[in-house]
Amino acid sequence: MRWVTVALMMLLAACNDRTAAPVVPDALNFGLNVPVFMGTTRATNDAGEFGIERATKLRLLKTTVSIPPNRELGSVSDGYDRPKPDRDFAIAELQQFDEPAGFTRSLRAEIDARSTDRREVTVFVHGFNNSFADSAFRMAQLGHDLEIPGAHVSYAWPSRANPLGYEYDRDSALFARDGLADLLRTVRSAGQPDVIVVAHSMGSALVMETFRQLEIAQPGWVGANIRGVILMSPDINVDVFRSQFRQIRDVPDPFVVIVSRKDAVLRLSSRLRGQKTQLGNIDNAEEVADLPINVVDVTAFSDRKSGNHFVAGSSPALIQLLRRSSDLDREFLRGSSGAVVLLPGQRRVITGPVSRPIDLAEESTGL
Repeated sequence: MRWVTVALMMLLAACNDRTAAPVVPDALNFGLNVPVFMGTTRATNDAGEFGIERATKLRLLKTTVSIPPNRELGSVSDGYDRPKPDRDFAIAELQQFDEPAGFTRSLRAEIDARSTDRREVTVFVHGFNNSFADSAFRMAQLGHDLEIPGAHVSYAWPSRANPLGYEYDRDSALFARDGLADLLRTVRSAGQPDVIVVAHSMGSALVMETFRQLEIAQPGWVGANIRGVILMSPDINVDVFRSQFRQIRDVPDPFVVIVSRKDAVLRLSSRLRGQKTQLGNIDNAEEVADLPINVVDVTAFSDRKSGNHFVAGSSPALIQLLRRSSDLDREFLRGSSGAVVLLPGQRRVITGPVSRPIDLAEESTGL
């Protein structure tokens, strides 16, 4: 069975130590250099790098990520403790801010350098089994490959970066709520930009818990401060999601959930819980049809390296389709300039391939 294969792959991957995050200044001379602002609740380890332990204080940073030349679209190569910048992603620069004011000044300068219609800030929240470096690399890759406008921020919560660390990561995701709330407030204060939150897998559960917490403390905060939300392959029980969602008084528009029925990782996650599906691989849209969200079904596309768990960010075919929009937020999600039209409570099935005209089938039920 496919889920057994995925489990075996996870066991084999557990032999690798993926927590190294060296700074490689020479990487500035290779490929493309992408600024990624970061917030992290990871504690530093004996090597002075952000490891797997939890820190109560949010640290604010700015990194420069070097994207290697001649790589496959959607791919992220990591050399771990010995990256080779001609073929691997690498952290070329890392600046730590002692106070939030320094972070906001630097982020505001990055925002102001953009044209007035491209001053969004995208905040990416990674999922299960990610290192500090993974968090920076994936935001840089998504921003570049999907041509996401504006400034880019990544939240590196303390995942163990080990496929056998699922329970540790679930606890860490709960622990990391305060840090994400602080980061969102800090980003919002940097010139009051439009903020788009993008989360993957278990990071989606962290985002929804943080939204719930923010709404309890200040009803209406999410709708007033978050312009759009994209949950990719969310590893959340549907009943839990509905409970979290009910707390949001003013729902950001758009609010998009990207799903795939071929997601082997979520199939395994569901089995561990004794459930049929998680939100990210639901097979019946009626489960969320009453919510003001947009469900995008990408089952037609594949990313075997991730077990079809990160198709929206790793499938070259789907990336080529999405990047046709000059502005992912306004055009792909809102439907202007001939792009995909998504209306609240509806679902779209993207059926590619991109070499042919885009075939979009609209259905209200029956994912």
